[in-house]
Amino acid sequence: MAALELIIETYENGGKVLACGNGGSAADREHIVGELMKGFMLKRGVVDERIPEELRKGLQGALPAISLPSQSAILSAFTNDIEPDMMYAQLVYGYASEKDLIIGLSTSGNSKNVVNAVKIAKTETHFLG
Repeated sequence: MAALELIIETYENGGKVLACGNGGSAADREHIVGELMKGFMLKRGVVDERIPEELRKGLQGALPAISLPSQSAILSAFTNDIEPDMMYAQLVYGYASEKDLIIGLSTSGNSKNVVNAVKIAKTETHFLG
């Protein structure tokens, strides 16, 4: 329940969710972000009147979320040129703001790149840790 409460609080405060993981955990992150960005069990309608009705009908209300494993260009460049264990930390540093929530999933709990992303989120004073 605590995780759900953090996610709700994040969205109520105008933040977004950033999610990371490796292997199967990365696939889980992609799925979760996909569900947040469109309706999950129920369609979330778009009520923004600035968007023409014919376009609103084809959209669903999105809860802002980014799957860090899907950022393949920067991840491959960062891994190749700098430090693989810092690849998600770099994205958290670049994308996150104080209103955001970072979700790191590691089956073993020892994935250095996921752990480092969470450390960046917790140590940066402008991030929600």
